[in-house]
Amino acid sequence: MRKNISKKILDEFLLEMESSNKSRNTIVNYRSDIQNFLNKYPSGIENLTAEALREHLGGLSDRSSTTRARHISSLKKFLDWCYKKDFITDNPILKIEREKHKNSPAPKKVEKIEIQRIISSINENNLKYKLIFTLMLEAGLKVYEVLNLEYDDIEEKTRTIFVNSEPPRRIPLFSSESIRLFRLYGEKFNIKKGFLFKGGEKQDKTLSYQALNKFWRKSCEKINPGIKLHQLRDCYARELVERGVNICIISQMLGHKNLQTTVKYLF
Repeated sequence: MRKNISKKILDEFLLEMESSNKSRNTIVNYRSDIQNFLNKYPSGIENLTAEALREHLGGLSDRSSTTRARHISSLKKFLDWCYKKDFITDNPILKIEREKHKNSPAPKKVEKIEIQRIISSINENNLKYKLIFTLMLEAGLKVYEVLNLEYDDIEEKTRTIFVNSEPPRRIPLFSSESIRLFRLYGEKFNIKKGFLFKGGEKQDKTLSYQALNKFWRKSCEKINPGIKLHQLRDCYARELVERGVNICIISQMLGHKNLQTTVKYLF
């Protein structure tokens, strides 16, 4: 009986997401991720506890960081919706987020010039990777966001990127380098629509996190092997702080749901 109730709640959620013009891929991901969770929690969504949710999220540790991030995003969207609709009286994911923000250290500072040296060292024969890392540095994109960019998401005339993530946002490109590489990349590989960065033998899916991270680590070896891929985004955030951009604006540009996540870049 509880399983049927949970299914009806999920169906109602998906119907509302469809009516709000979410993309087909987003709806498919929502259904897959949330159904996977509900199958493991048969006692009913209304009885969900932070402990049970934490256990479920811990079980995703063997997945790629891109898959984990997408799954967590789907679940957070669903639970936020359930809370607003009074299907649950408490939202346990908020408790987990508060604990995470409280215990996580401030991001380690990396000089932008160090990252630029690494990107500059990448030969334009590897144009795909050079463009990806440039976009991450110039727009503060998360890995899964840059890997899911489509050709039309980059607007040359306005020099902005549309990020179809949670929440959706438009990000200005302060440098012309990413636009130059984007044009060059599109012309070289004749890309005019669909996903920008495909991977795999048949090139029928987006590039994997593992492939991207492996190339980044290799590119760092001779210059600074200690720089991690996620620090490109950290560097972008710190640059905005140094420019004097309002912290609330920075939070919106990074797509943070909680302002406390952004505040750490002030220190």
